[in-house]
Amino acid sequence: QHVDNKWVSSSSEIIAFRKVLLNPVTANQFQRFVSLKGDLLENGVLFWQEVQKYKDLCHSHCDDVTVQKKITAIIDCFINSAVPPALQIDIPAEQAKKILEHKKELGPYIFREAQMTIFALLFKFWPKFCKFRSNLSSDKILLALERKKGKKMRKKEG
Repeated sequence: QHVDNKWVSSSSEIIAFRKVLLNPVTANQFQRFVSLKGDLLENGVLFWQEVQKYKDLCHSHCDDVTVQKKITAIIDCFINSAVPPALQIDIPAEQAKKILEHKKELGPYIFREAQMTIFALLFKFWPKFCKFRSNLSSDKILLALERKKGKKMRKKEG
């Protein structure tokens, strides 16, 4: 019984987290929050959102040229970037290689494995983010994050 309840609670947490990532305001807050925790985490939020847009595009029965352009844009931005490092998100090199090998295959699943990896990685920060924002009104969250970022920058310089 207890295991089932734990699973139900975690699945509701997953749903809540997904809603945060789909909402531009809360996604931006979460993105700023994780940017303080690691360099590639911020890109992870953007990658997850772009893959969602890509999947929506696939399901809207858009023309193949547009779908291919979106695949190329995601790859150029996150998987094989001209700006070092080439891999701009925290996924295993094998996953990136697989995406590059299948980049001509149109369909909603090309980024599936990488998106799940990123989601699982970002989800680890969800409880800390909930705790952080629980004490702040939504208009104060970004300001508080900017202050934290400033402190972090000063520590690096000092």
